[in-house]
Amino acid sequence: MARLQLQSATRSAQGIIEPTDLEVRATTIPGGTVTVAAGGCVVAGREQGFQGSYFGYNVGLDEVSIAPNDTASARSDLVIARVEDPTVEGPNVWDHALTDQLIHTRVLQGVPSTATDVPAGMTYSAIPLARIDIPPFTSTITQSYIKDMRRMLNPRIERTMRTMYGMGLADGRYDLADYKPDFERWPQHEWTGLVIPKWATQVAVRADWLNTLYPAPGAPGATTRDARGLVRIGFIGSGGNALYSVSPAYNFNPQGDTNGYRASVGLADTITIPSAMRGMAVALRMYAKADSETTKYLVADGFANFVVDMEFREVAVSAASL
Repeated sequence: MARLQLQSATRSAQGIIEPTDLEVRATTIPGGTVTVAAGGCVVAGREQGFQGSYFGYNVGLDEVSIAPNDTASARSDLVIARVEDPTVEGPNVWDHALTDQLIHTRVLQGVPSTATDVPAGMTYSAIPLARIDIPPFTSTITQSYIKDMRRMLNPRIERTMRTMYGMGLADGRYDLADYKPDFERWPQHEWTGLVIPKWATQVAVRADWLNTLYPAPGAPGATTRDARGLVRIGFIGSGGNALYSVSPAYNFNPQGDTNGYRASVGLADTITIPSAMRGMAVALRMYAKADSETTKYLVADGFANFVVDMEFREVAVSAASL
């Protein structure tokens, strides 16, 4: 009944509990073993109907041997947390006593190099922890061979959006994206009071500078009348903490000597949030950096609009990133 209650409470989901739980890492001095970090998990039963789900907690480090790859071909092994329950599959399969632990770290040797889960057709009650891609004639496992395959049981997600429209010079919303040696805020106005959730380890962002103005270029001349540059967004916290997105380029060209037109710029990125900034109140800023060789610049004017759409996510991370 307890397992069925857990299955119902988790809606048959499975995975690790906290973002750093059950991380597989190479040993400090690399050798033929890997370690599995402490932490909890839920594993859904797959062998029998009405089996329910299992909760397990690894206390301390679990050290697991990885067989040497003595062949001339690369080999991939999958490290899993597997339920081995003699009350379900019978004592002929598992000889564990009922008082023993039921969830064990196991290694599936020779899985496909693209494997992200227990191979189809294997009716294992198990969750994947890591895939180890071992080069030919290799017996020492380094961290670079280990690919994290953990998934959260019930990851939290919070989506929020910030918007503003262009206005006047007084509040910094009318602004030229002119040349500076480094990125400058564009527009100058920023959003304050954004709090990064304490549990968030990643944020997916989409930012748009909409309907900005490319001014009429004037007399015909060189191609430097193009408006070229880069954009980005930044989360600016206290104590020197800052987090920036990628910086995609924009490039707008004159369509006539006497007519301007409206132009939009956007970016999308997925950013890992460092532990120091989780739970921190930050200012959210939009930036631009015009190309030094251009003579025309985009303008954030009274008809422009600005949007930053953010989805904060709880995903598995390495304890080494904390």
